[in-house]
Amino acid sequence: MTSPARPVAGTALALLITLALAACSGSGADESTAESGGSVAQQDAGAAASVAPGAADEESAVVDREVVVTGWAELVADDPVATIDEIVRMVEQAGGRIENLVESPGTDGEPGYASATARLPVDLTTGTVDALADVAELRRVEIGRQDVTSQGQDLDARISALTTSTTRLTELMGSAATTADLLDVERELAARQTDLDSLVAQREALSDQVAMSTIDISVTATSAPVAAPRSGFVDGLGTGWAALVATVGTVVLVVGVLLPWLLPVAAAYVVYRLVRRRRATPPTGPGGGDHGPGDDDGPAPGAPVQDPEREPALTP
Repeated sequence: MTSPARPVAGTALALLITLALAACSGSGADESTAESGGSVAQQDAGAAASVAPGAADEESAVVDREVVVTGWAELVADDPVATIDEIVRMVEQAGGRIENLVESPGTDGEPGYASATARLPVDLTTGTVDALADVAELRRVEIGRQDVTSQGQDLDARISALTTSTTRLTELMGSAATTADLLDVERELAARQTDLDSLVAQREALSDQVAMSTIDISVTATSAPVAAPRSGFVDGLGTGWAALVATVGTVVLVVGVLLPWLLPVAAAYVVYRLVRRRRATPPTGPGGGDHGPGDDDGPAPGAPVQDPEREPALTP
């Protein structure tokens, strides 16, 4: 009775060991599967990380660059005024506009001059500048470009931030509990709105510079006009008359300058002459002079005049 039970117990024990081994193998397979899945996830993340910089570069490359185009051109023509008028028509036909127009027709001895500041669409700048050579002689030309992309992006970011701030402040005005709070919000909103308007104006000006190039154009005369020399009797007479008029005008000018000084000098001279004449006239007395009756200045009238070299006559 006891012998048949031992084979059954051995079979049951073998079955339990088999089940335990199967469970262990299943858990190992699950762990290996999880480890392989984790490694795949890490590889995918690494691949994504390696791809991200390239995508960022592509996005930065897609950003439109903003470039400001400026330049100047120097032309020479026989008639600068007529040439600049033709250039003005050319710019207007290209869809541009003219700023700071200056025209100076030539005169005797001075050549003419004209200048203008042209604002042209960027895509038509090169063609228009090349067409200037068909209007006049193009001496010098220079075109420059400046990248202002970062400046435009900075303005856009600041405008966006201020727009959001003003929107929030507007919402806070409706929920203000007291008058003081309302006044504070209004004051802050006014300051933000002022800053926003300034930034918007700067952005519009920058956008205009990007969209329209600025070209300074100057036109000078080929040579100064030479005056023909004068000849002949009539020309000589005219030259002499002009010299006479100039001389008379100079004399009158000198007299007018000296006259205020001559009047007091003449008056002082007249006074001096009168005083001197009065001092030169001797005064007259009763005896024909200032001498007294006892003074003997000479022999009396009718008395004989003795010669001092002769000896006096002896009287007996």
